[in-house]
Amino acid sequence: MSEEVDRRLLSVAGAFAALLLVCGLLVDQLHLKWLQEVEWPTDLYGASLLPDEGPPDVGVVGSSRAHFALPPSALDLCLGEALGRPTKTVAAHRMRASAYTIDITARNLFSGARAPRVLVVEAAPESLNAHHFELDASVRDNADLRDVPECFAAALGEGEPAAASCLHPFVRAPTNLAFLLHRPLTEHAHLTWMARYHGGGQYCYDDDACLARNRAYDLESAARWEERVSTVLPSLAAERFRAYTIGGLPAAHFEALLARAREEDQRVIVVNLPVHALYQARIPAAAYAAYDAWVHARTAELGAVYMDLNTPEWQADRERFLDPDHLDSDGALALSREVCAEVARALH
Repeated sequence: MSEEVDRRLLSVAGAFAALLLVCGLLVDQLHLKWLQEVEWPTDLYGASLLPDEGPPDVGVVGSSRAHFALPPSALDLCLGEALGRPTKTVAAHRMRASAYTIDITARNLFSGARAPRVLVVEAAPESLNAHHFELDASVRDNADLRDVPECFAAALGEGEPAAASCLHPFVRAPTNLAFLLHRPLTEHAHLTWMARYHGGGQYCYDDDACLARNRAYDLESAARWEERVSTVLPSLAAERFRAYTIGGLPAAHFEALLARAREEDQRVIVVNLPVHALYQARIPAAAYAAYDAWVHARTAELGAVYMDLNTPEWQADRERFLDPDHLDSDGALALSREVCAEVARALH
């Protein structure tokens, strides 16, 4: 009797594991893994709610920092003036974005038939830390089934990410499907509108309605500065630069992104986005120097362009920041024009 019960339990467990695997494959095929707390174009791409108009001219991939700093609307406005023709820029960003996250986003959404001619990639010192403070969450939210072996190798060899996080692609289906049913893709109407009609990003510059909405958002967000100064900056060095080492999954995926883009004949522009001086002062100087030297060298070796816009001039300009590491609408427009010049050269 005991053996029969054991066999039944094993059969049930095997069937359940097979069901999870099939559901995981289905979620990956339907791109439902892109569902997250806010409706950026990654969500809408995955749910097939963005029109398929062929590959964009320019893809922008990064974290919330790029979501604010590089609005597709601003780039298209400038590129239209520079090239004398309309262009299509689309942004695909993720919450909790390490270089690991950024590569998988670009691999899934900006390669193959969707590959843009130019890929603008956010870089940041914390995103390349082998001990990235949100690496486990990055793996859980973004890894595909094909990434599991690499993840386990890193977990066993380097201790990060946690092995349990590597298993998440197998059990992602129930959580993501529940998320989809719990929060329809219309909750953040402004961001959905931006994704559908302006390529994503926080701001748009195409008409008076856009400009009015930009001003309203910046005014509504006036408290962000003090809030992030009090909640993010005190723990920034200990949390985001813990045991700072460039390597592990983040560095490997940064290199993989550049290598894949070169194979697909994409021009890549890696942008070190500006942060305010208060934020910069909390970054350990040795960590930042190591990051700056490594990114300069690897982008050059792998055929990408590196733009370092985290300059003293930008760091000192409080009026262009919404909070210490996110630009406001005026700052985003100004920064996008600097990046636009390099993108226009790549599109010529």
